[in-house]
Amino acid sequence: MKFNPSTEFDSMVKKIDDLAGTNSTTYPLTKKARAVNTGLDEAYSLLLQYTDTKNYDDHNFSNIPQGTYDITISERNLSVFKDEDGAEILKIHKVIAKNSNGDWYELKEMDIRSKNADNIAYGTETGQISAYDWVGTSMVFDVTPEATIANGIKVFYARNSSYFTEDDTTKEPGLPAIYHMYAVFYAAWEHCFSKGLQKATGYEKKLKEMREEMKKFASSQTLVENTRMSPLKVNAK
Repeated sequence: MKFNPSTEFDSMVKKIDDLAGTNSTTYPLTKKARAVNTGLDEAYSLLLQYTDTKNYDDHNFSNIPQGTYDITISERNLSVFKDEDGAEILKIHKVIAKNSNGDWYELKEMDIRSKNADNIAYGTETGQISAYDWVGTSMVFDVTPEATIANGIKVFYARNSSYFTEDDTTKEPGLPAIYHMYAVFYAAWEHCFSKGLQKATGYEKKLKEMREEMKKFASSQTLVENTRMSPLKVNAK
């Protein structure tokens, strides 16, 4: 389903108008886009929270969700906030680093608040990075890097969805297609709720049902092979 295409059969805007009883004047495209984006945030947060081993990413992005950064001598803090597509990084899955020989190794994730992370909290040693914590918008290392290594840090992450603008025509939500309607119902509900319309109650119930469906869908997504027990076959002589 596209945001505002010339063909109405797959139009999110047209469907919102049908549900909310609106048009481009009573519910302008700018407001529709804002409401759809809020609905996307809700749906995407559920997918990220309840997914098993599959890592979701909005297919509207041109790059995969990973970023490469330089290790800079004497700098223990690395800014990790937005990616090159301008999307906010929400969760870090894994961080790997390159040593002076060019070999990659995985960094250990630590919590700066824990007792065993004193070296991250206020350590003064210099050497090869072995651990990190993500604090606010900065990645803090356990030691001060002893050398500058270009593209020495690679971060694998989850990011927020790609948002709509009122000018989008062929762009689709970066959700599984079966849940495109969540953003539509959300936009219709937001308008009806703001106007005190009775329809809002029904749409709120529908959104709740769809959220539960998305939770189940996300929880069932796995890359692990089904491990059901199977009978042991013995070849008798």
